[in-house]
Amino acid sequence: MYRLFRIIQRDTINLLTNPMWIFFSLMFPFLLVAILGFLTEGLYGKYFTSYDYYGVTLMLFSTMYAATFSANSFMEEKIKKANLRIVYSPIRNWFIPFSKVVATFIFTTLFYTIAAVICHLLFQIRFGDEKLVQIWALFSGMNLLFSCIGVLMCCIFKSEGVANQIISILTAALAMLSGFLFPVANLGETFVKISNWLPTAKVAQTIFEMIYDQNASNFSSMFILLLICSLLILVIATILFNGEEYV
Repeated sequence: MYRLFRIIQRDTINLLTNPMWIFFSLMFPFLLVAILGFLTEGLYGKYFTSYDYYGVTLMLFSTMYAATFSANSFMEEKIKKANLRIVYSPIRNWFIPFSKVVATFIFTTLFYTIAAVICHLLFQIRFGDEKLVQIWALFSGMNLLFSCIGVLMCCIFKSEGVANQIISILTAALAMLSGFLFPVANLGETFVKISNWLPTAKVAQTIFEMIYDQNASNFSSMFILLLICSLLILVIATILFNGEEYV
């Protein structure tokens, strides 16, 4: 386990020392909330503002981009070269994909949390005072799920470029159908029915229920679902991972 800890530590440091990734993880959610919140400000009321809506949905949308971070930290060329020694050292095969997931989760959770705090202070976004810890847990669960998805895409397609293309399409489609960019009702009844089956949409609905209705009845089931899906995807990724193909 000491070797696994050291690999996770190294992968986390690699992420924390990349200024572009830090900038993106902080500014991407902040700018999305600021721009869309401002542009649609007149379409919402005073109690439930555009910033309240996009503060939740766009932070969830940002957590989906954890898949991009994990894919980049897994198969970016300079990182692959640095990990040659790890691949051929006497360690368990699953250490590498597992480490990428954990390091990405730590990195993105840290900076997305900071971005959410900044948005709250600047735009008075409601993240649920009494249910704040539970809401943060759901955001973190989404973050973990997509951290696992990014690694899985790399294990399936064995290419950072292809993995990121698939991830971009997946995140855009899920964001649109989940109502993260605009209310899904605008797309028609068929898309509403599709949205009702999506876990991402259900997470957003659960968060809004906790903030405005003080209803946390769906929290446990959604949080457990996110953890189970993350675990299953991570197990599949570790099974598919082949160190020789990685290099």
